[in-house]
Parts: sequence; C-alpha cells; structure tokens
Amino acid sequence: MAMRSNYQSLLLVFLILVSLAITKETRIKTSAVKEPVSFAESMAATSLASEGQSSASVQEEILPQILPKLNYGSSSDFLGNLVVNIPRGFLPKTSSSPQLPVSGQTALDNNRQSPDIVLKTRIALVSDFDNDRDFISYNGNLRWPLASLTKLMTAVLAIEEFGKEKEIVSSGNALSLGGILGRLEEGKLYKIEDLIKIMMLTSSNQAATALADFYLFGQGDFVKSMNRKAAELGMNQTVFFDSTGLSPLNQSTADDISKLIKYIVNNHQEILDWSREKNFGDFPNINFFAGRPDFLGGKTGYIDESKQNLVSLFSVGNRRILIIVLGAEDRFSQTQQLLDYLQNAQ
Repeated sequence: MAMRSNYQSLLLVFLILVSLAITKETRIKTSAVKEPVSFAESMAATSLASEGQSSASVQEEILPQILPKLNYGSSSDFLGNLVVNIPRGFLPKTSSSPQLPVSGQTALDNNRQSPDIVLKTRIALVSDFDNDRDFISYNGNLRWPLASLTKLMTAVLAIEEFGKEKEIVSSGNALSLGGILGRLEEGKLYKIEDLIKIMMLTSSNQAATALADFYLFGQGDFVKSMNRKAAELGMNQTVFFDSTGLSPLNQSTADDISKLIKYIVNNHQEILDWSREKNFGDFPNINFFAGRPDFLGGKTGYIDESKQNLVSLFSVGNRRILIIVLGAEDRFSQTQQLLDYLQNAQ
C-alpha cells in the first residue's frame, strides 16, 4: 500500500514537471513572435510606438512593409548599417574597351569580391538612371522624412504654376523664418527663377516659403498641389505638409524620389543644372559636389528627425548614375564611397 502511494506521488510530480515545461516553452514561443526580428525593425517599432501607435499594431501592420529590399551584393549588419559587397564584373562596364589584368593577376582574381564598405545610413539607392536598373536598393520602400529634398517638388510646382520670369516680393511670412544662408532682403523683387536658384543652392526656407505664399490660393493649396503632383507621378508613398521640408511629416521613399528626379530630368532639367553651380551671386552652394564635372545635380536635406539626406546624379563613363542616401551620418562621404565602389567594382 505504501509502495503504491509512493508510486502515485512520483507520477504526480512527473506530470507537474511536464506541465511546467510545456507552459515555459509556450511562453518562449509567444515572446519570440512578438519581438522584432532585427535591430532595424526594433528601432522602427520604437519610433512608431512613440508617435501614438502601440507596439502590437506596429508589429502586425508596419514591420512587414519595411523589411529591406536587398539586391545582390547588399546586406545589413547587426546595427542596421548598409554593407555592400559586389563581386567584380557584376556591374555593367562604363566602356566597351577590354580591361587588361595587371601584372601577376590571374583570371581568378577578376572574380574576387571587392572589399566591403559599411555605410551608416538608413536608406540607400544606387541605380543606372537611364536603364532603370538598381545596383543597390537598401530599404528603398521605407518612408523617411524628406527634409529639404521637399524643395525639389517645390521647384517643380513653382515653374509649372508661375513660370520662371514673374517677379515677387518676399512675404513677411517668409522673412520671419530663420537661417543664416539664403536669407532674402525685405522689399526686394525676386524673379521666380532666382528664388529657385537660391533655394536649390542654399536650401533657403525663406525662398521656398516665398514661392508657396505667391500661390493664388495660398500656401495651403500650394502644398495640396504638391501632393496632387506626387500622385500624378506615381509617388504613392509620398506626402507633403509644407513647402520647405521643416516638418518631419514630409515623407517619401528612395524609390519615389527617383521618380521625381526622372520627371525633373525629362521636364525641368534646368532645376538640376542650377543645383550644380558653385555660386549664384552672393549665394554659395552648400552641396560638396557642386562644380564637379561629373556631378549632374542634386539636393541636400537635413532636419533632426531625418539626419542627413542627399540625392545626387553623376556621370560615370557613358551613363548616368543616381545615388540617394537618407538618414546618413555623413551624406557626402557615404555618397562618394558608393560612387567609388561602383567604379572600382567593375
């Protein structure tokens, strides 16, 4: 009898242990499902949750849309930085002339991978502009604050709504904005073209606001027209809240920005031509690449929420190369790294 009692007690203990083990395993699996699968997603979830969304809704509705779209040769490290490693010979040649191996180099060497570059940027796009071929697309569909890249659309709307020759007096609303570079003079007449040049070179918020204020129906309707234009161009992930980019709610993706650049090249090439110039009168260009013969134009952008943004179009051999970096720590050096890598990996 005592033996049976001991046996029953041991059986009861065994069943309790099995039950605890199953419960623990279930909790672990549930926890794993709820956690973001990468550091980059974790950061995005934290950011979105701070804007009023619960972490659960972020995980279920947002995260699947922001997984990075990586082309061959691109990846991300555990900090979410872009890592590029493209085998030599993967990218198209810039010329048809054969490339002779250096002394001592074997045919096998041509298939080696070029050294990795690690870029501290949230989004990067490198594409053959004329053939619509992306060499590198890292988070190309991730929405990001545009900052002053917004002014590219402001320039397009200004030309299409006003023309380039009209003259306007800068509004009091525009003059009230701060900023050291690109400051306008009170009471002075400015041509639309000149305001666009000042805006493109110095990223003047005053010039952008003066252009929007000149709109017949006011700045609010000017911004609505910017959004309508974005929709017409198929920029379906883009939204504008002001003409300057000061609001972090002005957002777009690298893929959408490339559509805008293509429209500008095909319809308002002068916008990019102006952005290449080193100076416009007393207004210096803040773009490091300005004046370089291989630089075909572009735009800078920065607010605290976006970090450093940069759109650049370059001439490489007989082709045009578009490079977009968003959320960068050093936009100019990282763009140059991508450009050098593109040329050296061939």
